[in-house]
Amino acid sequence: MQPSLIVVASLAMKSPIRSITLFACSLVAATLFTGCAARMVHKLATSGDKTDEKTTPEQALRAANSQLYLAINMVLAGNAEMIDDVWSQKPDVSDFGPSADRIVGWKAVEAQFKKEAAMKMGGTLVCEDLTVTVGADMGYTTCMEVGSNQIIDGKPVNLRFRATNVFRLEKGEWKLVHHHTDPSPALQAKPATKN
Repeated sequence: MQPSLIVVASLAMKSPIRSITLFACSLVAATLFTGCAARMVHKLATSGDKTDEKTTPEQALRAANSQLYLAINMVLAGNAEMIDDVWSQKPDVSDFGPSADRIVGWKAVEAQFKKEAAMKMGGTLVCEDLTVTVGADMGYTTCMEVGSNQIIDGKPVNLRFRATNVFRLEKGEWKLVHHHTDPSPALQAKPATKN
């Protein structure tokens, strides 16, 4: 047995209350650390998304688009929480994603991303060849979405889609109102087979 384990084991033998207290303190510390780390990542990810006098509208829209892809990568890892920060939560939003489904309304869009997060596909998705067009209160980006190492139906898949993201300025923040990508055969619903 390693020396550090001997010390812990001997402390636990001498006082079960002490070992329970040590375990509880360790559990509380781990929980606090995890919560703080998640808040720090979220704060870093959302810093700079509001338009201010030093940020041009194009820079702000680029930042919002970057946050979208950070949120999508969080979904791939199994966490859909950041999607709420990126999307407008109004009934006119829509998502025409790689599953080829037409999803309309915030509640339906949010439910779809939660479903995708539960799949825990892994891998990464990046936005390449970005173009940005900004208007007074609407803007859009186009890019190539390049995904690597997603696990779909137990198989690794690399993806490459054309994508358009439409944003609306809401209370000084660019919020996504429409996301459109090419359909992916790997993500489309398969027809039921007859037995």
